[in-house]
Amino acid sequence: MRLASRFCPLVFLSFLSFASVAEAQHKDSDFGVWGSVTLKKQFVGGFSGSLNCEIRSDSNVSNIALWWINPELKYKFNDYFTAEIGYRYSNVDRSDYYEQAHRWYTGGTAGVDWGPFRLTWRELIEQIYYTDRPEGSSGRVVSYLRTRLGIKLNVENMPIDPYFDVENFFHISDYRAGEVGIMRYTAGLRIPFGGGMHTLNIYYRYQQYFTSSPDDHILGLGYVLSL
Repeated sequence: MRLASRFCPLVFLSFLSFASVAEAQHKDSDFGVWGSVTLKKQFVGGFSGSLNCEIRSDSNVSNIALWWINPELKYKFNDYFTAEIGYRYSNVDRSDYYEQAHRWYTGGTAGVDWGPFRLTWRELIEQIYYTDRPEGSSGRVVSYLRTRLGIKLNVENMPIDPYFDVENFFHISDYRAGEVGIMRYTAGLRIPFGGGMHTLNIYYRYQQYFTSSPDDHILGLGYVLSL
């Protein structure tokens, strides 16, 4: 408990300093709120499944930019490695209409304990198919290799789980193949309660685009129910 009381102010100050640095580096930016609800279920052996629903806003929280439904299946081989596969159906705002998109992905996460910390490394390959435009043009496919490095404080009986991660979206198809598309920097707190059956996730995310799109400052709020 003493460790938590010391660490929480440090995490809060880190949020503020990171936000100010990100804003100073890129003035052309937008603010959004992302909210999600996730149901998780442990199956036999190392198998588990989840169903995630998320809504994302942009334009300074004045517009629904994206919403999706995402079933996922995971298999935990041991304490060090987990594999996953999933599908996501989403609607993407295109100003005058919403475009449907289908996303498939597969990958794995390796993790190791280092003192009071848990270090993770995830590699994910995903392909997104954006459906035909109203004008009749054909759909398009975008593929990424996503690499995420993370660290979280992993202390027994601690009421919160602070974490930080960095994720790189690397294009592996279309005309941008070989280029970095997005960088994400996320700092947050997971707050389990109800004997671990419920979890709240609160985070700040700075999302950097390597195109003409403005960078994003994001406040994320998530709820997880483990059945």
